[in-house]
Amino acid sequence: MSIDALGRRLWQKIGPAQRAAFFSCLIAGYLVHLYAFANLIPNSDGLSRMFDLQQMTVSGRWFLHYASALNGFTQMPAVIGLLSLVFLGLAAALAVDLLSIRSRVLGGLAGAVMAAFPALGYTYLYMFTASAYALAILLAVLSLWLARRGRLGWVLGVAALALSMGTYQVYVTLSISLALLVILNELLNPESTFKGTLGLGLRLMAYLAAGAALYYGVLLIFLEVKDLELLDYLGMSAVSGGYPFAKLPGLALDCYKQVAAFFFRPGSANSFTTGPMAALDGAAMALGLVCFFAQMSSRGLWKELWRPLGALAMAALLPLGMDFGQILSPWSAPTPMMKYSFVAAYLAVLMLAGLVDGLPSLSRGALPLTALWAAALLLFCLNTNNLLYTAAQQAHRATESYATRLLARIEACPGYEPGMEAAIVGAVPPEHLQSQVDSLLQVDHYSVPQDSVLPLNKHIYYYLSQWLNAPVGELGEEAMKAVSSSPEFQAMPLYPRAGSVQVLDGRVVVRMAEAYTPKSDYEIAYENRR
Repeated sequence: MSIDALGRRLWQKIGPAQRAAFFSCLIAGYLVHLYAFANLIPNSDGLSRMFDLQQMTVSGRWFLHYASALNGFTQMPAVIGLLSLVFLGLAAALAVDLLSIRSRVLGGLAGAVMAAFPALGYTYLYMFTASAYALAILLAVLSLWLARRGRLGWVLGVAALALSMGTYQVYVTLSISLALLVILNELLNPESTFKGTLGLGLRLMAYLAAGAALYYGVLLIFLEVKDLELLDYLGMSAVSGGYPFAKLPGLALDCYKQVAAFFFRPGSANSFTTGPMAALDGAAMALGLVCFFAQMSSRGLWKELWRPLGALAMAALLPLGMDFGQILSPWSAPTPMMKYSFVAAYLAVLMLAGLVDGLPSLSRGALPLTALWAAALLLFCLNTNNLLYTAAQQAHRATESYATRLLARIEACPGYEPGMEAAIVGAVPPEHLQSQVDSLLQVDHYSVPQDSVLPLNKHIYYYLSQWLNAPVGELGEEAMKAVSSSPEFQAMPLYPRAGSVQVLDGRVVVRMAEAYTPKSDYEIAYENRR
């Protein structure tokens, strides 16, 4: 068989909806995130990650190092953008197949929504891990797709889920959410049986449990071989102390509250919701309900009680599945980047629309409205993602201006010589840099700086050495403490006042705070991760 014939054969095996999902994801992703791919916009974490091996076993991400090798462990936005969108496009094609979406239009909309969902924009602010995290998303979807395909597929699905969690644990929530939608889809399929649907649910539950167990087992091996302990990051170190099972009811309630706030309460924490988004989410709920009741009524599914009861159970479990990160890590609240699985709520609407596609009663009403709703949602996502990038770029420009002026003061200090040690004590005071763009408050979060990307003392050194190429090395802890406690330092005014930059004992000293804040045990352990 010729290579052309083989290519045609493989192409024909891919359904039209899956092709539409892949290419719409690729195109929409580039249109929405183009600014991030064409610029290098660091946040505080990215300052030290121009090149980083991503050895994050201490945070439970034992596969992140290997996944990051695809972009050479270097922040290269154009390369990372291409890799990540290819991975996301494949994930979208698999998700459309899992949800039995057969319409090209609905498949294309599903792919576009998966690429444009603003949680992904927060991910691109951590450009140094974006392609690896997109691979984790693909592995999370692929694992579920495999788990439905026989015994060997189930085993491979378990392994893929473990690799996804080993890259970033939170993406198990995407697998959980899609599994719930797969079961819901089966409940609404007139040809399914109670026994078959129950068996599917049990197999998927077993696959999720086995994947999580495999992930944790491999993590323990990595920790043992590398002689490491988990960092105190988002409560990871508390895992060894046992899970607080007594708090589960309260945690479940928190999940429902967080999901409701995310979609319907503008200005809520760890969200990017506005009034228009809340209205779009209300429309999504209404459209989903219309399609659900139309499917149940037109197919006579109400007659089998297990179907509506099962559907009600899946709908009730979906918020828990999407926000399962709160259950996994009860010691901290999930951030916007950790909420990519919330896109499953929109995929559910498109899945339900696909089920009733072709019904005369809906083809002239609900389905065109579904397409209009999705178009409006994509416009909202386009604006929100680019607000993220605008806020981050604004903070970077302000930081560059501030750091350049600081460096000029250091070099102009009487007695300064090139290569001299510099003791910069304190971070940039917030009042020195203040954004005046009110609309940026919509995306305000610690990963989206409004004013500066230098929240801690160490970040000033990162910025000067790795972004301005200034040979200013960070002093050790003991040296910084000694400078901060000296009488000469205590007599200096705060930067930028005259006398705030001086040469003392053979090193240039900048006083930006009253005293030096020592690094926490977490920071020290993180800097020595392996």
